[in-house]
Amino acid sequence: MGKLKKFKLFVLLFGAICFLILLTHSYTNRENEPIISTTPDPKFPWNVNSSRHLRDYVAPENETAVINNVNICNTNVSNEKPLILIVVCSAVANDNLRQAIRDTWMQKDHSVPFDIRTVFLLGRVMNDVMSQRETLIESNNHGDIIQEGFIDSYLNLTLKSVMMLKWVKHYCPQATFVLKTDDDMFVNTRQLSDYLSRVQDRKDLIAGSLFRRHTPVRNSRSKWYVPEFMYDSKYYPNYVSGGGYVISGPLVPVLFDKALQVPYFHFEDVYLTGIVAKAANVVPEDNTSFGFRTLPVDPCVYRHLITSHGLSPNELRSIWQSVNDPSLMCPSAHLPLAICLFISFLLGACLIFKCCRLRREKLAISQIK
Repeated sequence: MGKLKKFKLFVLLFGAICFLILLTHSYTNRENEPIISTTPDPKFPWNVNSSRHLRDYVAPENETAVINNVNICNTNVSNEKPLILIVVCSAVANDNLRQAIRDTWMQKDHSVPFDIRTVFLLGRVMNDVMSQRETLIESNNHGDIIQEGFIDSYLNLTLKSVMMLKWVKHYCPQATFVLKTDDDMFVNTRQLSDYLSRVQDRKDLIAGSLFRRHTPVRNSRSKWYVPEFMYDSKYYPNYVSGGGYVISGPLVPVLFDKALQVPYFHFEDVYLTGIVAKAANVVPEDNTSFGFRTLPVDPCVYRHLITSHGLSPNELRSIWQSVNDPSLMCPSAHLPLAICLFISFLLGACLIFKCCRLRREKLAISQIK
């Protein structure tokens, strides 16, 4: 094999490697395909006779909160900062996670140009008087808990999110943006603020980690099983991951009113940011800074994210302290990509140079002949 052919082969191999790097870089925050559970679900709790009218569960005209802190969004007249409301969907038993959030990213950061308020949204535990008493004490101590009367369960997550819209509509209509997240998530409020500063005038924003053309799972052994009577289309509308997404404040009452007209569906992110958003003619947008996977506890990674999933209370405290350490030095996140592109440019230039030289040599030989 000639030297030129070997060089061409090397360039092709290097280009393929760079392409794989670019592909990996673009899909860092994409969700894996659903994992099939080994434990069958013998009886799907929703059936064709169950009411799927959200009005039957939400009671939109009535006060339904068991615990309510109505002053969370109150602002001073002198405070002219736009308001971000962070709603953390939590469970009664997760008081240690809530406390970790209060100790870390819920702390006030006066450097951000937004007024950020945080509230925890809970359901109830059936027949657990002691837990309910402890939740009430926690609310009295911190003033940051909203508890609705529905039973907290996996299939009621959609109900919890719609209750979030109801509460925001009634008690925090001045919010410029609402971030919905979960109690095992890290939230980088500086990155969140930086992003929302650039889209502050948007009135129709739904943004997060976007999923496109996902198909309903029909295998009844899967955690993500969807009977055809609940959703019979081939694909879900595009939607954003429920671990963390942003909604424009003015869009909250629009989505709430539209949800009262759309049949209940138990995957809250698909339902609210996909099905209901589509019914409201709102297109969700992708922002890969909204992560939902469990990542290595690397502060240089977390410094560039808005949300990340799956942290224990101790991990959350550790990563928050590291991310906010002024002495932390992080390399540029785009440095490997830039190096790859630069080397590709040099190799391409070398290939062109060699081809031109070979053509000149052939031309000189032909002239001699």
